[in-house]
Order: sequence, then structure tokens, then C-alpha cells
Amino acid sequence: MKRQNAETDRAFRILDICNELLNWILMIILVVLFCYGTYGIGDSYMLEENAMPEHYEIYRPTEEDYGDFDELKAQNSDVCGWITIYGTHVDYPIVQSEDNSTYLMRNPRGEYSLSGSIFMDYMNQKDFSDFNTIIYGHHMDGGAMFGDFDQYLDQSFADSHLYGNIFTNGKDYGLELFAFLELDAYNTGLYVTPVQEVSRKEQYLQEIEDTALWYRQISLSTEDRLVVMSTCTENITNGRHILIGKLSKQTYKDTYKKTLKRNSQIDRIDWGIFWKTSMKRLGVLILLLFSILLLMAVERSGKKKKTKNNSRKLEN
Repeated sequence: MKRQNAETDRAFRILDICNELLNWILMIILVVLFCYGTYGIGDSYMLEENAMPEHYEIYRPTEEDYGDFDELKAQNSDVCGWITIYGTHVDYPIVQSEDNSTYLMRNPRGEYSLSGSIFMDYMNQKDFSDFNTIIYGHHMDGGAMFGDFDQYLDQSFADSHLYGNIFTNGKDYGLELFAFLELDAYNTGLYVTPVQEVSRKEQYLQEIEDTALWYRQISLSTEDRLVVMSTCTENITNGRHILIGKLSKQTYKDTYKKTLKRNSQIDRIDWGIFWKTSMKRLGVLILLLFSILLLMAVERSGKKKKTKNNSRKLEN
């Protein structure tokens, strides 16, 4: 009988050791996942923050001087212009390579970057002389790159943000915005470039008007030059948001006040971007933290129960 009890106690001890070992392994896995998730929040924030236009502001050409812009072009010969949409975060260099994939993961300096660049379709002329010049950019949180395009779904925002500027070949050109579309990426009609036949240009203009979510009547003809700006959207499958403007020799004044520069380390944090990127993972982190605390509570309860049972055995 004693031998049987000893074997039973031994089996329970082995089971306790296995359970405790399993709990510790699970605890380590949860802690690693929690740390990885916390790192992911910071990494996502830095990805969005590093894509903000202020990181390229030093190169921005002005009426007085565009020497720093020439310096950027000397650093990367693919730089061919600068695009600004007044009242938004769109204020970036434009690049163009021999394909439409190079700058998906390279910044305007030619360095590897997940935020990529604002880039022109490789089929277009760099001087914007085509009827329709297509420009691509990632959709990023906080308004970085073409992330502000979502705001054109708001009629009042669209009606009050009508102008921008294109700088190329040492000259400024006005950009008069007139249409915003949401469509499938495989819509081959608007992504064909350059359109050359007059009849096809007429169809192109009509398709824009027919499919636009926001549209305003401006003077348009087949002799005009269009800038078609495209970015991703999750609103529909394979979705794209397209903002379209007409290029003109007449430039427009930027009536929006520039935001103050962020100086201190705390002030330099864009909390809007931080919380927007954090919320994507915050729920998972809370669940992981709850699981860790629950596992610790179970482990502690098990140790107390084990101590209590040992005390009873000693008393007996």
C-alpha cells in the first residue's frame, strides 16, 4: 500500500513539474509576443513618421532658391520634380525609374524604405508634356504620402482644397483639382498612359466625369495636361483612390498656414500618427497582457495549493 502511495505521489510530482514547465514555456511565449507587439507599435510609428514631408523639406524648391533640390537630383538622377497639394501633407519630390516597382520601397534619395516615394509612371515624359501623367504614392496613416486622399470623400474638404503646384525643369506650374474617384485597380481605362488620340482623350475626360465621386466643372479640353494621382484604399477590393488635376502655366497661391515645426523630442512626436498606428495592435497587446497576468495568477494559486497540501501531509 505504501509503495502504491509512493508511486502515486511520484506521478503527481512529475505531473506538477510538467504543468509548471508548460506554464513557464507559455509565459515566455506570451512575453516574447508582447515585446514583439510593443516593438511593432514603435516600428509602425517610425515608418509613418519617416514618410512625413518634413523630412524632405530641406530639398523643397522655392522661388528664391532651388539649390538644395538640385543637390537631391545630383544624389539621385531619378528625381524629376516636386508636387504640392495645398492644405494637405502632399509635399514631396517626384521620381521616375524604368519601371513602376523600383520606388515602391525606395525613398527619393534612392535608399531602401517601406514608405517608398511619390513616383511617375515610367511610360510618361518627365516634363509633364503628356495628356495624362500618372503619379503613384502609398496610402499611409497620418496623411503621409497620399494618405490625405481619403479626405476628398468629404465634400466640404474637397470643395476647399482645390489647388496645388508642380515644379519641374526649373518652373512652377499650377495644379487645379477637379475630380476624385474610387475604383478598381484593374480599371485599365484611366491607367492607360499616355493617351494620344483625340477621340480617346475625349473618352478619357468623359469617363472621369461619369465615375467621379467628387467633380467640379472647369474648363477642360483635349489640349490640356492632366495629373492623375493614384493611391490604395481598403474601401473596396483592389481599391484605388484617384485625385485628378489640370496642369496650367498659371500658378496658385498657397493660402493655408504652415504648421509649426516640432523642436523638442516630445513635440516632434505626431501623437495623431502614434495613436492611429498603435490602435491596430493595442487590442492584441491588451489580450496578451491579460493572458500573462492570468497565467501568473494560476501559477501562484497552484503554488499556494501545493504548499497547503504539503503542510497537511506533514501534519498527518
